[in-house]
Amino acid sequence: MVEQFKAWWQSISEREQKLFSLTGVFLLLAVIYWGAWKPLTAQLDNNKKQLIRAEQTLSWVEDKAAVLRKAGAAENKKNGNRLNLTQIVTRSAKKQGISFSRIVDRKGRIEVSVNDVEFNRFVNWLTVLSNQYSVSVINSDLSRTDKAGYIKINRLLLGH
Repeated sequence: MVEQFKAWWQSISEREQKLFSLTGVFLLLAVIYWGAWKPLTAQLDNNKKQLIRAEQTLSWVEDKAAVLRKAGAAENKKNGNRLNLTQIVTRSAKKQGISFSRIVDRKGRIEVSVNDVEFNRFVNWLTVLSNQYSVSVINSDLSRTDKAGYIKINRLLLGH
């Protein structure tokens, strides 16, 4: 095949050889431009647009975080001095009508026991603890009681 190409190349005139060479160079440049350069620049433009959108989103989130922090600071001022975990747990439970049979402070965590509590009331209390005070359940031991819709909290460990 190489021999056939050489024979063909020798058979055409010098002017045709220059024309084919220029055409080959042009085709090579066209392949490089549309096959590599153009897709790379298009991808670069897309990446720049994504970066701008991400920076705008970050700016928006930072603004909203500042608003939320201010709202949290206002809420803490509204509640007076910052309450400790024991006060938060006992006051919120009292508001929900939950009374403890046992409450123990365990190094910054609170362990409580409740004999009988309505399940929905218990879930509402945990929701208030989580949403308003950022208190979460670390460990729990619950059991069913003979009364329908009520549970016994053998051990509930709460903490920040």
